Amino acid sequence: MKEFFASWGLVIVSAICDSYAAYIVKYKFNEQGRIDFSSLGGFLSYVVEFVQSPLLLSAVITFVAAPALWFFALNRLELSVAYPVLVSLHLLLVMFVGVSWLNETFTLNKAIGTALILLSLFFFYSTSETDSSDTDYYEDHSRTVAD
Repeated sequence: MKEFFASWGLVIVSAICDSYAAYIVKYKFNEQGRIDFSSLGGFLSYVVEFVQSPLLLSAVITFVAAPALWFFALNRLELSVAYPVLVSLHLLLVMFVGVSWLNETFTLNKAIGTALILLSLFFFYSTSETDSSDTDYYEDHSRTVAD
């Protein structure tokens, strides 16, 4: 369990943090309405109101935390497997949040895309499990670089 959290768990938490930040920013945009680009004063007043939100601060914190968690996860995972999984999780979470909490539409195309993403996650994860363990990968490649 400790190995899972130190690798895939960090990828999952990173995707959650990034998705949360995207949700909060979109929520605040929806709350404030469209940005007024017709004048500099209108634009600046919009931005000032936007950045004063305490909720936005939580989004900034999680947005900054997401890549830090991701970098630590890379210590134990293959980039060619971990990155597609991270992106897929982020896509699924953002789509779920958009449909559930922002009243966005769930279309047939989104359903098909979701099914394809889930299928790809299965293949990426099952391939990484059969190729080698995360620890073996790290040990093999650290010796190659040192030699």
